[in-house]
Amino acid sequence: WTLASIQPTGQAEQGRPAAATYTLSFADGRISTRADCNTCSGTFTVSGQTLTAGPALACTRAACPTMAFETVYVGILSGDSTATLTANTLVLTSTRGVLRFTR
Repeated sequence: WTLASIQPTGQAEQGRPAAATYTLSFADGRISTRADCNTCSGTFTVSGQTLTAGPALACTRAACPTMAFETVYVGILSGDSTATLTANTLVLTSTRGVLRFTR
């Protein structure tokens, strides 16, 4: 999955920074994400439409040019979200905000 946009609660939707890579994958009970020049991973579970990432995601700490965006992205991704899957779009919605991914 490739991140298309984020929308922190109470803020405007923002697209992924140009030339930055933000991807998400799921395999064998593990979630992995590339957040520009960093990577994060942890466990995930699905119960009904609720996807839980974590309890915590372990991330590398390189100083990427998109650090502020990355911090918000990982904050929205971590924890419980309602997952909506339609065709080639995955939307994760929580009290922290909304993440939109495409295939």
